[in-house]
Amino acid sequence: MANTTGRIPLWLIGTVAGTLVIGSVGIFFY
Repeated sequence: MANTTGRIPLWLIGTVAGTLVIGSVGIFFY
């Protein structure tokens, strides 16, 4: 995971992580 912040934007990582978390919580409480 070294030197990945230079190629992958932090907002993209945050969006993907947020989507996965929301999806996991939604499925868990479904």
